Amino acid sequence: MIKVVFLNLILLFTGVTSYTQEINKTLLDSLLKVAEQTHSEAVIIYKGDSLITESYFGTGRADNKIESMSCTKSIVGLAVACLLTDKLIDSLNVPVSTYYPEWRQGQKQFITIRHLLEMTSGLQNYPNTSIEIYPSPDFVQLALCAELSSIPGKQWAYNNKSVNLLAGVIEKISGKRMDLYIGERLFRPLGITDFTWSLDSAGNPHAMSGCQIKPNDFVKLGLLILNEGTFNNKVVIAKDCIKALVTPSKMYDGYGLLWWINYETTTFTIDDEIIDELKEADISSDFIEKMIELKGIYKSEDEFYSNMLKVFGDNPIELIRNKLGSNNRFYKKSHSGNISFRADGYLGNYIIIDPTNRIVAVRMISSESHESDADNFGEFQKLVLSLTN
Repeated sequence: MIKVVFLNLILLFTGVTSYTQEINKTLLDSLLKVAEQTHSEAVIIYKGDSLITESYFGTGRADNKIESMSCTKSIVGLAVACLLTDKLIDSLNVPVSTYYPEWRQGQKQFITIRHLLEMTSGLQNYPNTSIEIYPSPDFVQLALCAELSSIPGKQWAYNNKSVNLLAGVIEKISGKRMDLYIGERLFRPLGITDFTWSLDSAGNPHAMSGCQIKPNDFVKLGLLILNEGTFNNKVVIAKDCIKALVTPSKMYDGYGLLWWINYETTTFTIDDEIIDELKEADISSDFIEKMIELKGIYKSEDEFYSNMLKVFGDNPIELIRNKLGSNNRFYKKSHSGNISFRADGYLGNYIIIDPTNRIVAVRMISSESHESDADNFGEFQKLVLSLTN
């Protein structure tokens, strides 16, 4: 029988009942029900610094460490924020070639730490990590030897290979292996002492994934972001360094520095101004006719993509980009409403941070519990953000 544990429910504490009044209990119960149905092992939710629920399902237990998958990237982002806070680096614009002289030639000399953090390095990368990365004995050297697929700083592309290079960069700067540095400088002030980290054959800690951590420690990372670098009234990371992590990249406004950025409402528009720009760029008339067919205002990315599929067929964004190149836009985008942040990992591991409503939520699941794509719990963020409705 699946066991659900609730710890420290706010209703028990009269001093913080205002938090409970702001959380819709029906919506919370619904979220936990879906969490159970999708084989979650843990869901933890805070409102401010007060625990709303710490719930475990199936094999999940408070003392079980779970692989955080690509949420590890966001932990690495926090580690770089520690380097900045301690002034071990002057800025994120330091060239990687400062630490790896073999890059002091060609286009690689222009790749900075910032480029690695915001996924704009231009390094060649196969999205499927089983093709190149996991077979490699040395993840850092694999990244150093990679060719460039685009000019550094000019294009956003999710890149596991380039992130792994940060393990080497952090070690060069701090003088400690990355996982040991994180354990000492980031985790210890948060009271996190029980964690493990995957290493490659050369002894490099993985940076793209690989941190195994307890859910009730994992949530502390979200609380650190929510409280702008402060934990238990002590400054762990400088406020401006936390802000930098969740400032949108110029190349892609849905990403900061290894943290995802979400907007309550995003509108996509194709209007006469866009069409006129394409005509001036001497784009073929048949393509422009399709763009005219696509004209309109779309209230969500799903709606916009669905209509692109109808007009252009399979892989519409790739087709459009191949036709237009990187210098021509084909839509306008605007955001409104609440802004939230997230760490996002394979199988549906998440940290959700809602600064407006001061909510931090974590969901964790291991490969042993994950049975199908439905177990990714893709609605988790949406349900968390609706808890105060």
